Amino acid sequence: MASRFRTEHYSTLRSDEKVRSVRRGGHIVRIAFPRGRRVTGSGRVLEVLHPVRETNPCRLPNPAELVVMMANPDSEVGTDVSEEQLQRHGLRGASEMCADFRGEPCPDIETHEEPEPRPQTLAQLGVLLDLYVKRDAGWKWGHIELTGRDIRVAANPPGTQIYFVGGNQKISKGELSELGVDNSKELIYLGEAMRIDYRAEKAHVNGIASGYKHDFGDVTGRRPRLMYDRRGPQPRLFLAGGEYVAKVEGIVN
Repeated sequence: MASRFRTEHYSTLRSDEKVRSVRRGGHIVRIAFPRGRRVTGSGRVLEVLHPVRETNPCRLPNPAELVVMMANPDSEVGTDVSEEQLQRHGLRGASEMCADFRGEPCPDIETHEEPEPRPQTLAQLGVLLDLYVKRDAGWKWGHIELTGRDIRVAANPPGTQIYFVGGNQKISKGELSELGVDNSKELIYLGEAMRIDYRAEKAHVNGIASGYKHDFGDVTGRRPRLMYDRRGPQPRLFLAGGEYVAKVEGIVN
């Protein structure tokens, strides 16, 4: 994990909260707020990222002073949650997953309104550009161009499940017909996922936003399936199965 910050954890994110990150004096403070209109004093400090070269690394009596907010840390954090659970799930796990993949701490937390069910806390890996699938009909790969749609590629803290978050994920009937699928269905199997293209900034590569390509199944031959849920106002793409894992070196099979 990148070592520019030392993370001090105070509490865990609840399902009915959203998160805001604030920078103050070289620190990054992550604060949880109830959804809806913000009320003064309703914030809870989740964690504080201290610069590793900080001269006084001791625990702050009230980290909210860094952001000039009336919010106190949860004094009971950790009493009923194991260290392993905190590491692999929730905000801490997602923060570490994101930092490992990018090679540096992720300074921002984005909040998206996603159809249920969805995990509450994910690590952002990059921005989705293209997806390629092996169609049931024909030998050519199907191509779904998603550049410019502002779709995030994210992963759960262990890196075992990739999600596509936010943006415009709607696939037109014409695009579905080109893939050779039945566009009258609501839950649609688009094909075997062959490749994903995305854009990301990776400090351990060059620190510049660059395009990356990953061939699913390049080692094991076991690829995920690309599915499409067109129900409701927010159609969603998702991967099912496969043996990929998001790691420091990228997405590997």
